[in-house]
Amino acid sequence: MQQIRNTRQLRKTLSHGEHEFKLALMGGLFSRKTIRLLPDGRFRVVNHIDETVQKLSGRQFYTESNIGRAMKQGAFVVSP
Repeated sequence: MQQIRNTRQLRKTLSHGEHEFKLALMGGLFSRKTIRLLPDGRFRVVNHIDETVQKLSGRQFYTESNIGRAMKQGAFVVSP
């Protein structure tokens, strides 16, 4: 699995057609996420654990989501 370490790498991965990601949780579980880039540059994130949808800027990943912290810890990966 390829780790995603920052939003720049996330944008590059999205441009290659990848949209399915996993965020590692405690106990070996994963939270599955589908991410797409919106025309305004924000990210549309579908959190499959509870089917919520977020529209986030790159900065908001670190302030309003657990994705930013997971990126820093190497716990955010492209889903195979």
